[in-house]
Amino acid sequence: MPKFLFYSGTAFCLFLALTSAAAALHRVQSGQAVFIAIGALAAPVSTRAAWAIFVSLLASMAAAAIFIRMAALVAARNLFAAFVAVFSVVASVTSVVWILMLQTRMIVLMRAGVRDASLRSLGEMHLASAMMLGYFVSLMLLALRPYFRIQASRILALLVFLPLPLMLLILAQELFVSASPAPFPASSPALVVFFAVMAILFFGIAMHSVRHRYLFLEMTNLRELLDIRIDPSRPSQPIGGVAFDS
Repeated sequence: MPKFLFYSGTAFCLFLALTSAAAALHRVQSGQAVFIAIGALAAPVSTRAAWAIFVSLLASMAAAAIFIRMAALVAARNLFAAFVAVFSVVASVTSVVWILMLQTRMIVLMRAGVRDASLRSLGEMHLASAMMLGYFVSLMLLALRPYFRIQASRILALLVFLPLPLMLLILAQELFVSASPAPFPASSPALVVFFAVMAILFFGIAMHSVRHRYLFLEMTNLRELLDIRIDPSRPSQPIGGVAFDS
């Protein structure tokens, strides 16, 4: 993959880790959430919000490239997991784009002074889209567990089990306990733990990408590096060589 895309994706993964940690701390301290750039829906809108949406669009594509590369590397070992990971990455990017388009429309309405049922309906769609994004990101991380188990640490391989059950628990709270006021899920211990786990995972992914950048920058497949059937007495093949034995 291109170097610019790799380094920007790694930087945005680190940024996601920091924002997830900040969101978890904010939930613990205040018990509520607001838009990072817009603030509360009742607050005036600044030009910072438009730039935040534009940067988020670029960040989602750069971070998705990192996970697509991981799926390509794990395809030699587990093709089904690679397909699920690619599907989840595409669905996650689609969810991010839809959320950002909703926020764009919210900004337009708020600048026009519209704060009636139209804004509330967009907020309800924003809440559902945020839940959808959390589900697909959790599924993506779980599908990439074979990659983390082989290439990364065992801690990351264990942590990827947590987001999906936590997301299902948050959904169960929405259905059976109490519905959240739009546009964000209500604060709960499960949501705080979800953000904390995401912060650890994305920080670990960013550090892993920098440490093993040759996996992303070179034409490499995971089987070439790890297949035990490769004879160790043979001369070492170049990174881009053919790894599949007959």
